[in-house]
Amino acid sequence: MTAEEIKKLVTKSENAAVEFKRAKGGVPADFWPSYSAFANTDGGTIILGIREKDGKREIEGLLDAEKTVADIWNSVNNTEKISANVLFNESVYLVEVDGKQLVVVDVPRADRTVRPVYVGADVFKGSYRRNGEGDYHCSRETVEGMIRDKCAETADNCIIDEMTIADLNADTIRRYRMYFSQLRPGHVWSGLADDGFLMKIGAAMRGRDGIVHPTMAGLVCFGDFNEITNVLPYFFLDYREHLSPDVRWTDRVCSGDANWSGNVFDFFFRINQSITAGVKVPFKIASDNVTRVDDTPVHKALREVLANALIHADYHGRRGIVIDKYPKRLEVSNPGTLRMSKSVAIAGGTSDARNGKIFNIFSLVRIGERSGMGLSSLYGVWEKEKFAEPSIVESYDPDRTKVMVEFEADESELGWKTSEVKEKRPSSERESLASEGESLANEGESLASEGAKGDFEVLMGAYRNDFRENAWKVLSAIADNPEIDTMRLTQKLGISEVSIWRAIRALKGVGLLVREGGDKGGKWILKR
Repeated sequence: MTAEEIKKLVTKSENAAVEFKRAKGGVPADFWPSYSAFANTDGGTIILGIREKDGKREIEGLLDAEKTVADIWNSVNNTEKISANVLFNESVYLVEVDGKQLVVVDVPRADRTVRPVYVGADVFKGSYRRNGEGDYHCSRETVEGMIRDKCAETADNCIIDEMTIADLNADTIRRYRMYFSQLRPGHVWSGLADDGFLMKIGAAMRGRDGIVHPTMAGLVCFGDFNEITNVLPYFFLDYREHLSPDVRWTDRVCSGDANWSGNVFDFFFRINQSITAGVKVPFKIASDNVTRVDDTPVHKALREVLANALIHADYHGRRGIVIDKYPKRLEVSNPGTLRMSKSVAIAGGTSDARNGKIFNIFSLVRIGERSGMGLSSLYGVWEKEKFAEPSIVESYDPDRTKVMVEFEADESELGWKTSEVKEKRPSSERESLASEGESLANEGESLASEGAKGDFEVLMGAYRNDFRENAWKVLSAIADNPEIDTMRLTQKLGISEVSIWRAIRALKGVGLLVREGGDKGGKWILKR
């Protein structure tokens, strides 16, 4: 920091990143709470030698600046004074302003392995954070969160002794295993019983009693909501869609609903299609020169934002995971702060998952980046698309991280969704669609008799009921006529073309449907 920069700062109010202190008689006692606060938050600068009088600041200077620097170094290496030295050699330096000596201390954000940085001997009494223009004592909850984060073993690897795998949701486990087998055909783990399989992926461990118990990761990914909240009282997943000004939300999926498991794995698939709905899809042909590409880098980046929130959330923290979807914006908020500075996270290449076992469970079915490039990819895609730069905001007490992204929307699709909320079909049209649905059910009987209905319900079980119903209608119509195109599907089913494409994308994603050939002359093939 230069003399001119300091002179400008002195005329302004203090902020979250700068703290002024007089230090006339040496290093002041309140230097160390500020040091702790900056280290435990996002770093900042302490400037010694600034006097405040009658509400105004003036540059006073120090009597012996070099001795002050020496005292700082002596104290910062004294663990009875402060728990950790996070300073570099160049962090403490002298600056001369108008002939007066000041000491500047640039305090970096501490690595999670040394947080909380605290004053004195009591971690709960001596830990501080920065909020606005001041330092404040951390709550016990905040300190405990930092202690959890500093452990080499992630919190989701602990064993839940009071439960067995019988307490997990069997349908979710079956669904996960079908995804795993489809993505990794012939894998040796596929032949294991559930307890052996869950131990291999990190969702279970054998306890000292010889019984297989779920890990925290297994409970969160495969448990039922009530069972999860018995262990994690604050656990909650909430997706809210705001696509019409006339209603509070046009759709909502939350773990407290009694019609689904409420766990993390099913939550991802229930809202996976919804968070990317409305994203503009430019017309683009794949490398085979016949297939249209309908899954863009923007879609992938938004799914990565969702996966990151689920993988990096502090499930002990308050308020749970909250996702708000607007016509041209997605906001994802999860408990817990970043495990590294924002600049390092955005630069990418450093992977430090808060929940390493959940990360592994997701990555085995190809959800989530293992390379630490999630945020870096998001920023890169948004820059390439010339969208507004994503925003990452950390807030404290309770600790939360919020990611906000804006994107270009398909106005025609948004208009359809909004009108669907505002308008109701005439009774005659509803009756027509109902009768058509009955005929489709009859057409789908051959699928059901061959067992496809059972596979469909398992693989698509994590999606919402209305979406699943549409997908089954699409699959039934394709079974009746494998050469049918989307326009004729729309006419036959009374479902918008956008919904048809979403259903087809989901059916292809779970391995129930593949396309052979191009749009013209090609056909659909159903697979079980």
